[in-house]
Amino acid sequence: MIFSCTINNVQHIKELSFFAELNNQVMCIVGKNGTGKTTLIRAIKNLSVTDTFAKTAAPYIFNSDSKISYQYNDKHYVFRYNEKLRTIDTKDIVDKDVKNNIYVELPIPHGERFGNFQRLGDIDEELRRKIALKEYQTPNELIVFLSEIYQTDRFNNLKEVYIKKSKYYFILREGNFYIREDYLSSGEHFVINLYKMVQRRCKLIFIDEIDISLDALAQVNLLNELRKFCREYEVNILFTTHSLALMKKLNDSELYYMESGNGIVTIRETSYNYVKSLLFGFKGWDRYILTEDEMLQKYIENLISHKNIQTFYSYKIIHVGGHDRVVSLMDRNSIDEFLSGQENVITVLDGDQKNNQNYQGNGKIIFIPFLSVEKQLFENFNNNELGHLAFNNTPKNGRDLYNSIRQKSYMSDADIFLFINGQKETEVSNFARILSNFLNPQA
Repeated sequence: MIFSCTINNVQHIKELSFFAELNNQVMCIVGKNGTGKTTLIRAIKNLSVTDTFAKTAAPYIFNSDSKISYQYNDKHYVFRYNEKLRTIDTKDIVDKDVKNNIYVELPIPHGERFGNFQRLGDIDEELRRKIALKEYQTPNELIVFLSEIYQTDRFNNLKEVYIKKSKYYFILREGNFYIREDYLSSGEHFVINLYKMVQRRCKLIFIDEIDISLDALAQVNLLNELRKFCREYEVNILFTTHSLALMKKLNDSELYYMESGNGIVTIRETSYNYVKSLLFGFKGWDRYILTEDEMLQKYIENLISHKNIQTFYSYKIIHVGGHDRVVSLMDRNSIDEFLSGQENVITVLDGDQKNNQNYQGNGKIIFIPFLSVEKQLFENFNNNELGHLAFNNTPKNGRDLYNSIRQKSYMSDADIFLFINGQKETEVSNFARILSNFLNPQA
């Protein structure tokens, strides 16, 4: 299944393109305020509720060139500015199946989690009658869902009732006393509504600011449960957030960063550390070393300790993920200086990138003396230089070898680093000297 939404000339956005090949997964879009996250969510809702912008946005955000285009599998729709209505409109008839498969929850004050309390009040009399006649069921799956998120048993007596073909929930107390779902916390009420959308098997569920009214633990637990629902009910859940706790638990394939430059908005897959650096910064250190992955970070930390490199400046090593992302983050810092001044930030890459033409002549990029820690280890293994190591299955590559060695406890990380350093002592010493000059130029 594919879904795309392209926005042209709406508010400050000249162009924003969102495309997703949906495979029953969670996706998160993060970015600085004002980049266009909420505009994107409104645009997506507008496909199923075509007066969304008229109800939730000022008319001056549109002009005669405004346009929003959609693709839902093989179906295409285009909304253009209607001068009479002073909003975007379409002559296309949006397929009912498309409308029924898209659910969007907007932020305060327009989201359903904030606006359906009146409706719940209207059914209270019928709810009391249903309770008196015991015309309700026990929603076991929802009870487990809420209990896992909030780590409590207070939902054990939750009940489900049908009124006017709609589901409502309440907690039953002794003597037929009850707590309606709208009397629960706003976060709990939101989680219940999200569950309803999953139960409807809406293929696309979009939620703006999913972290509102949820504490950090509930956010993380919710993410774990939503992953299960995506697989079980074959739905896709996309959300925005400003929660660092939530971002940290996302896989790189689930996390996307939105940024805007001169009205052109881009959305691309990214890593947690990249986002954390851009959105929150690491203020407080004098020097920053950006690396490709955790292995490279551990190697540098060990080398600084083993070589007894003196550090006049406080420093932070950040593994970002992927050589292109690392260099991109350093280049962005050179412009915005969200970490520090550009003279205080360097990039360390694996040696297999040394011949990359994009990095030639850049004094801010340095390379370790090996293709990578794992590749150097694998080379020594193939040359029978590691001694006798017994494995159930012969390692196929460096990463496989490293994992097997650590699993068998043949060598610690420190032992591995010490061994490969011994293979290229001169080159390692030169590399250590570069680090030393960066961290302690007075030495």
